Amino acid sequence: MQVGQQRELKHDKKCLLIGSGCALYPLGWDSEEVQQTCGNSSDQFKLGSCQIGWAYYCTGAGAATAMLLCTWLSCFAGKKQKHYPY
Repeated sequence: MQVGQQRELKHDKKCLLIGSGCALYPLGWDSEEVQQTCGNSSDQFKLGSCQIGWAYYCTGAGAATAMLLCTWLSCFAGKKQKHYPY
């Protein structure tokens, strides 16, 4: 396995962990603390009277962007460079 492919796998794992953390985060919205703060209508994937901040969206977008960017860059990591005669 080439070095670029190894790095791609490491970065993909990290991006998948961040993305899965963002996906699993709303599962905790039915806890007692959230219901006290956001109202009794809060449940899993339903936040009640509270709102999601911009940081949650930025984290999800950053994880997706990093995964796409790392995959794209690793495609070029194993290619041979052209040697120009100048």
